[in-house]
Amino acid sequence: MNFITNPIMKSFVGFDNLFDEFERLSTYKEQSYPAYNIEKISESDYKISLALAGFSEKDIIAEVKDGVLSIRASLNNSVDGSSFIHRGIAERSFSRQFRLADNIEVTNAELVNGMLIISLHRNIPEAELPKQIEIKTPSRKILSKKAA
Repeated sequence: MNFITNPIMKSFVGFDNLFDEFERLSTYKEQSYPAYNIEKISESDYKISLALAGFSEKDIIAEVKDGVLSIRASLNNSVDGSSFIHRGIAERSFSRQFRLADNIEVTNAELVNGMLIISLHRNIPEAELPKQIEIKTPSRKILSKKAA
């Protein structure tokens, strides 16, 4: 059982999962392999690029489940009698996960020149879109003068 000692956190009720997530993030060790970029292309489009030199499409598995994009890859490193003087290309297995926000969907994934490029799009539901409110002027009744 965790006791919340931060005065700001004491005023939040029912956000236990959020605080647990912050606790997990504070102890998370970031992997450095493979290198990646996350780009915001527009207000609703994003792109994740991973440097995967030496991997082919058949070596890579990408899937989305419960709002988490998982990318795994492994190579069969059986070398056909070659001996390396220097081996600096990291072709080791890896698993990388990206937590996606609500309404984000993967629209495309392609491997181009050793870069895995995953395109993402945010679908904003109709209920969350800004709604223009019509502003009206109250109608006034005009009294007509009758000639006597």
